[in-house]
Amino acid sequence: MLRSFIRLATASFSFGALVCSSAAAETFTRSHDFILGTNLDLVIISGSEATADQVESAVLAEIYRLNAILSTYDPESEVSTLNSVSSATVSRDLFTVLSACEAFREQTRNALSCRIGGLLQTWQSSEDKGEVPSRAQLRLTAGEIRRAKLNMDEGAMSLDRPDPVQFQLNALAKGFIIDRAMAAARAADPDLDGLLINIGGDIKTWGESPDATSWTAAIKSARSETGNGIEVMLGDGALATSGRGPRDRDIGGKSFSHIISPKNGWHVEGVSQASVFAEDSMTADALATALLVMPLNDGMALINARAGVEARIVADDGRAYTSDGWSLLERGSDGARTNESWPNGYAFSVDFVIPELDVSNYERPYIAAWVADSNRQLVRILLLAGPEERWMEENYYWHRRFGRKAGSLPDALSEPTRKPGQYLIQWDGLDHDGNPAPAGEYVLHIEAAREHGDHQHESFEITLGENPFAIERQAGDELGNISVSFGAAP
Repeated sequence: MLRSFIRLATASFSFGALVCSSAAAETFTRSHDFILGTNLDLVIISGSEATADQVESAVLAEIYRLNAILSTYDPESEVSTLNSVSSATVSRDLFTVLSACEAFREQTRNALSCRIGGLLQTWQSSEDKGEVPSRAQLRLTAGEIRRAKLNMDEGAMSLDRPDPVQFQLNALAKGFIIDRAMAAARAADPDLDGLLINIGGDIKTWGESPDATSWTAAIKSARSETGNGIEVMLGDGALATSGRGPRDRDIGGKSFSHIISPKNGWHVEGVSQASVFAEDSMTADALATALLVMPLNDGMALINARAGVEARIVADDGRAYTSDGWSLLERGSDGARTNESWPNGYAFSVDFVIPELDVSNYERPYIAAWVADSNRQLVRILLLAGPEERWMEENYYWHRRFGRKAGSLPDALSEPTRKPGQYLIQWDGLDHDGNPAPAGEYVLHIEAAREHGDHQHESFEITLGENPFAIERQAGDELGNISVSFGAAP
């Protein structure tokens, strides 16, 4: 099944070929499903479609090559083979990743480890059985893994693997692959003007952006936050976000984070989301995972001690903590500003359900939600969601009116993914330029379209001013019940 992703607030691509600031360069966007178990989005600034094709081919070839080495989901991969023997001579790529894993394990005091494949297998087996694993046994196993002696010989490219160690490289393999794919793309087209690679929310950018300003990415707010997310200026850099999401485990009706602490084998608690900016994707990827495990103060101290690295951590209670230089990356609002034309303490909320229908050939729907003024001019995008960019056309009401010309929006989205189910959108009353929308008449639109399914468009005429309101609408073909409210926040 395709991975569902959210483009919240202002997160979107402008798809197709767009004229760039450079007279000789154009913007080409490409998307692929089922890449490293998720989606791949490319934004290529190049002189022609032919050179963009070369860049795309180089990126895909490098991803497939490294996946055959680093994927533990492929039983024939090099790392899977390594997990079945006690010693081996390995490729330079695998040795490089394992060496980086061990370095990060030391730097984070075992908050990040690529040795914990056995612990993850225990959790998967427990989820399949519907039984919570023994916390005491997990702690014992984690201790054995931590104390295991891993001998690595860089000259011979060989290592000895102790029995307790089962390598699982997810914490930084994707970042390593993105870095190498970027290098392959630049080698394929030495005249490349700019490139964005986004694999499942791990993002790396280089060179010129579509509007000749800094590349930007939107970080969707963690589920415990009430803001619409923030925009981060990347320049030539990388951004990774890790946190609670659909990969979390449901055992006996209780949710357990899919992130496991290497220190005790237990799922992590206390942090909902961590985002890291770094010069390379592997560092951003690794540290975003480590920050979910480390005590907050220790994690921030680690980030502040590293040059060129910044981070934002959101605790389970919704409070956000940032490193010393994070604010220099931010652009736009995170919901902290309020609309002064609204009564004090008022909030605008939309609560609705994306159902997972029991039908053949089911694909999750494409969703668009936005606010327009009385003249039908776009005020603010609240939500764009779907497995890939085709929501632009599948949601034809949105696409016809706004999608084809929605420019000046972030180039990519960094987020932990979410499942279908209950959705809560909250609007801070600001337009896309960050200005308060004046009191008056507006129209809220919600549109849903599903491949092999139906289309549904709902509109709500609303008045934002001194008077609160609540509107309920019954479930339709593609959306469940919808509740729209404006009034004092609970």
